[in-house]
Amino acid sequence: AAERLDLKSAIISLRRELHTVSSVDEFAKWAKMRRRLDSLSAKFERVSSDLAIERTAFELYVNMVLRVIVYGVRATVNMYNYRVPVFYVPPSWFYPVLWFLSLPAAPMGSVSVTVWAFACNRVCKRAAATFSRVMRPATPLQPAVPSS
Repeated sequence: AAERLDLKSAIISLRRELHTVSSVDEFAKWAKMRRRLDSLSAKFERVSSDLAIERTAFELYVNMVLRVIVYGVRATVNMYNYRVPVFYVPPSWFYPVLWFLSLPAAPMGSVSVTVWAFACNRVCKRAAATFSRVMRPATPLQPAVPSS
């Protein structure tokens, strides 16, 4: 990143200097400066693309590690507590699907950790989507174009 900043400042100063030299009167000096500017620009592009590749690789690695942690914790909680009920519900409330709420191995009439985690995940995703929709930056309205 430091090399990229150095190259950028060198390119800017060389461009300023190039604009002060007349291409007609001092062609040799102008051409030499132009070739140097072209080589610095190519090097700047190469360094920028390498930096972007490194940044993308780092982001992918961090994303993968975070996903392994999150899904690992979720799987561990489900494995160690698959027989433990989160809470019991009255049988008359959810009678047709009462067996589903206790899957995979919680007692009948209770909500299992797996079903509870699934429900919490869905609610959190919906809340995040709603929040991002509500907090989206306002876009300016375009003026109406009169039809002819």
